[in-house]
Amino acid sequence: MLSADVDRLSARLQSGTEREKLTVLAELSGTACECRAVSGSREPWREFKAVVGAQVFEALLEIVRHAPPSELRARAGDIMARVLHPSAIGRLLEAFEERRETLAEDPPVRILKTLGGIGDEAAVRALMWLWGSGFDGEVAGALGMCDSAAAQDFLLSNAVAHGNSYVRAVCMAHLKPPVTQEKQWLFLDRLETGTQNEQFVAVMKIKELRLRRAVALLVSLRARDVDAVLRNAINEALAAFR
Repeated sequence: MLSADVDRLSARLQSGTEREKLTVLAELSGTACECRAVSGSREPWREFKAVVGAQVFEALLEIVRHAPPSELRARAGDIMARVLHPSAIGRLLEAFEERRETLAEDPPVRILKTLGGIGDEAAVRALMWLWGSGFDGEVAGALGMCDSAAAQDFLLSNAVAHGNSYVRAVCMAHLKPPVTQEKQWLFLDRLETGTQNEQFVAVMKIKELRLRRAVALLVSLRARDVDAVLRNAINEALAAFR
């Protein structure tokens, strides 16, 4: 972006009228979408900052962090959400609350995935706060996107104890290395006693994480009267150990 454009946009964001600021945000929104589309990074906000310049970026941050609740702050927060910047977490939680009346008809998957894409510890805490809102499976998927030990501990705990077998399976599916004793116990237990869905996920994780101690149990499970899809998954997992 040319320095003259940077100066113009920065000046309008800092001291322009409300209409001028909203016009600038509309322009920046398109830029944010382009940066999200082309960035190969987990942090497309860095690409966005490089394109719009530090002055404009800092002016946006000032609005998101310190402006009173308004359309202006909401739009600035939406821009930061598009480029997965942590400053957007508050705006994402606001958007979730604004849509609470229509959540059943329009699940907030985009909001949750954006939090997962931000992926820092503040985003993890926000996702945990949304746990129990009726979308635990979707929240689990978003937590699985985060590179966080806290998120992994939370997923492991709910893979063991959540009352819904579907949610337990989703939590289990998003467990990552390292393979702790607790995770091994979980996979082996679900392989033997879980629902069919949990068994299938356990087989996939055993194959993915190369849990060789599960081989005998896989052979035993295959000998039972199991669903053809599960049997095929077991065969593929066993083949991976040969």
